[in-house]
Amino acid sequence: MNRKPETRNNKPVATALICDIQRFSVHDGPGIRSTVFFKGCNLRCLWCQNPEAMKFENELVFSEEKCILCGECQSVCPNGAIIINDHPHINRESCKGQFACTLVCPSKALEPAARQYSVIELVTEILKDLDYYGPEGGVTLSGGEPMLKTGFLTELLPVLKENKIHVAVETCGSFDWEKAEPLLKMVDLVLFDIKAVTNELHERLTGRDNALIHDNLGKIIESGIPRRIRMPVVPGMNDSDKELEAVALFIKKAGESSVNLLLYHRMWESKLKKLHDTIKPLGISSLSEEALGKKAEIFRKNGIEVIV
Repeated sequence: MNRKPETRNNKPVATALICDIQRFSVHDGPGIRSTVFFKGCNLRCLWCQNPEAMKFENELVFSEEKCILCGECQSVCPNGAIIINDHPHINRESCKGQFACTLVCPSKALEPAARQYSVIELVTEILKDLDYYGPEGGVTLSGGEPMLKTGFLTELLPVLKENKIHVAVETCGSFDWEKAEPLLKMVDLVLFDIKAVTNELHERLTGRDNALIHDNLGKIIESGIPRRIRMPVVPGMNDSDKELEAVALFIKKAGESSVNLLLYHRMWESKLKKLHDTIKPLGISSLSEEALGKKAEIFRKNGIEVIV
């Protein structure tokens, strides 16, 4: 939730909007991890698994199935954006994101998409999980796009490293290298997601071209920063044989020898009706294990090891 900025020694305290801290995660890097989902991304992937993390500003999440029609939210909304009759209705155009409704909702049907954390608050939460990380686990910074939060990370990363916590970053690669470089050199592993390498296709699927992304991947490789290249395989979107071969050749030319293929799933679609967004469900199913295996063969034939 948004709140008045804090200060320390008359200087603003760095804060960030965090959608979720997912504990005991085993799919976002090695070992058992705490995955921190930052809010805000400069891509608009048509299949975004975390649509609540796309916008930079906080927003209202409404889970209608939880609503008990008590009317408390309607009584406190300063903008008259909520109407309760036979069923609840939220006028999203009138809603100004003041979140008074979330404070009185007894069933948690109304909640802010994110909470604003200071570095101290976030580290306090992370340290609660320290005993579970073991020798391989740690913290994964995700989103959204965490590498757009350079001011916050400048304060956060040194504290995590002081506590000897392994740090991974999930990134789409669309960030300012000059600001991000010193931070990436403090990171133990970069999980770099490729959506597509054909520029026209990438722009159609994500809303932006991929020139900056390719440039940043090259700089990460050149700098020797530990990384793992991944690709979400989305049926009918980026999984044509032609595109997958182009991705394989791109990875090979970059001097890399492996790729993680991420299986697409539809769980994100259930989140859309809770948000005020123009993104629509794709209505497509995951690839079968056999079909994904055939896609993997395209990479293997081009000398790229595949991890599914």
